[in-house]
Amino acid sequence: TETVRLINMVTDLVTAESEVRWPVTDGLLKPDVNQDVVKVAAIDRTHNPGKIFSALIKGFGLKSGAMACSGAWDTTDIVVVGVDDADMAGAVNRIHALQGGAVVCDKGRVLAELPLPVFGIMSDLPIEDIARRLRDIKKAVTDLGVRHPDPLLTLITLTGAAIPYLRICEEGLVNLKDGKTRPLFTRVVS
Repeated sequence: TETVRLINMVTDLVTAESEVRWPVTDGLLKPDVNQDVVKVAAIDRTHNPGKIFSALIKGFGLKSGAMACSGAWDTTDIVVVGVDDADMAGAVNRIHALQGGAVVCDKGRVLAELPLPVFGIMSDLPIEDIARRLRDIKKAVTDLGVRHPDPLLTLITLTGAAIPYLRICEEGLVNLKDGKTRPLFTRVVS
């Protein structure tokens, strides 16, 4: 068992820092959907491509699959939340193939996507298509258990420095109260 920091969703945008004892299985932290704890990661896509930081998040609501977006606030990171590593990788790989985007995957299948090929943050599709695809993304993640009013906004603000308190970036977890980056593990407990 390890003591780890996790991002605790207070509202659909506001987060808090929590420390919990969490089991380690085969050297890995595993999500627990029964406790509403899943994985979250920030992946640098411009300055140090491929640099990644992974953590745990409580209260996102996802019961299966993964959701990712290259349009994260205040960073050029891809942010991804997921229950399953393969679906998280699938969503991020699909974003790479689209040259930016928002993607929902479950059980190895892309359920919904919005290409964002303009710097990874803007779409070149007609507004009607964008609106339809955003509705498809919301429906897909709602079907996977997320109950936030705007799940994509909830996802992309996990990196935002303007909303308190604990955020994620490729360097680690950032506590906005003091501006310091925190590691995932706080101490080892046997």
